[in-house]
Amino acid sequence: MNHTSTNILSLLGADSVNKLIGFISITFLARTYGPETIGILAAGMGFLSYFNIIAEAGLPILGTRKVAGSNRVSVTLINRLVNTRLFLSGCLFLVSTTILFFSLEDSRLRNITIIYLLSLFPCSLLLEWLFHGLKKMIFLSWGRILSSSVYILWLLVFVRSDSSLILVPIGWILGITSQAIYLWRKSLPYQMLSKANLGSSLDLIKLSLPFGLAGLIAQSVTQFPIIYLGITNPQEGGLFSIAFRVIMLILVIDRVFYTLFFPSITSVIKQDYKKLDIYFPRILKIVATSATYLGIMALISSKELLPLFFGKEFIESIIIFQLLVVYFIFSLVNSVFTFTLIGAKKEIVYLKSLFLGSVGFFAIMLLPGPFPLSHLASIGLVLFQLISLFVMLREVQSFINFSVVNTILIPLFIGIAIMILLATFYTSFPGFSFFIAFIVSPIILYYTVGITQEDKKYALKAIS
Repeated sequence: MNHTSTNILSLLGADSVNKLIGFISITFLARTYGPETIGILAAGMGFLSYFNIIAEAGLPILGTRKVAGSNRVSVTLINRLVNTRLFLSGCLFLVSTTILFFSLEDSRLRNITIIYLLSLFPCSLLLEWLFHGLKKMIFLSWGRILSSSVYILWLLVFVRSDSSLILVPIGWILGITSQAIYLWRKSLPYQMLSKANLGSSLDLIKLSLPFGLAGLIAQSVTQFPIIYLGITNPQEGGLFSIAFRVIMLILVIDRVFYTLFFPSITSVIKQDYKKLDIYFPRILKIVATSATYLGIMALISSKELLPLFFGKEFIESIIIFQLLVVYFIFSLVNSVFTFTLIGAKKEIVYLKSLFLGSVGFFAIMLLPGPFPLSHLASIGLVLFQLISLFVMLREVQSFINFSVVNTILIPLFIGIAIMILLATFYTSFPGFSFFIAFIVSPIILYYTVGITQEDKKYALKAIS
């Protein structure tokens, strides 16, 4: 088995295991506490996501870019990035806990959030960016499995009722800490004692600032509904959180694609820019088709699986999940454009796309009316990805020749038509609908999109 296949299988298998453990964790918590408490826990995690993005300041992506294509990494680079992140984490922890202590009236939400924020410090020690650049995916895989395993074991042993709620974020901290220790130990053979011309920590932050701003905008959009609903209506926040967490579970393929594609596209751009005309459209076509098929399967399965796993208390999460399926599809498609623009050093365009997309999101999210905020948030997330896609598409077409119709529009339109058909006939013909979704739809997509053996070979070559 070649190096590429090993990386793909390692990441796909390990990320699937990691996501599965995470799914078991949220299922256990949902069954134990119900929607309202899940909404509070989700809001606390949302605050952590916000502040962790600020503490990262885009430094992990910058580190991956500097390491890409190398077999070793300078100790100076590691120390500089880690120390900078630790300093930022310390400052943010002091400021954020002070603000939250005086602004959050719900004592449960306040205490849980502050404990979650303690994990900023072990997050600063994570060296995932190093192994992304070195393309040592097996270590990333085992690190994530270790973290999620420690977390779920902690929950199963210590979490039983509302009185043990505070132990949930403590288990999260222990999981992240174990992952950080593991990655540090595995990084030792790849470290070399050499001086690197990096400039000061302030210089590094200036270089990575576009990445940090992009991440902050993205997190502002995805985490805002969870935090806002967790504060104003924890019950509805819990319903939204469950649907969103399941979407994150099936987005495991996006993590695999990011880990393998970003370093590879950077190498292609450095070696032969013209090869993008070959690799990019082929990969985009396959990703769009795969995302559409996964979306169809997720849509048809949701009515049965969500109540089965989380209980009847979360049955209202189904419609939220079905709306988020469209967000999932566009998210996968957008990832191709995102990492191409970053690899081509056009981060400002990516940042612009996120900003304009966020404007559309908040315009929908804050609309007055009788619609539940969780539904508006789901529609807003779809609009966010759609606007972002249009902005990035226009820029990518300026330096890569490809057909939008063949690579994006055909699979998406066919997928939407199939989903509408399934939604219409599922109640009357559930068995037939499942047959169409799982067996017939991939055949229809495969032949109408026109994926060839050559497409597959080029896609694998592009990520090797």
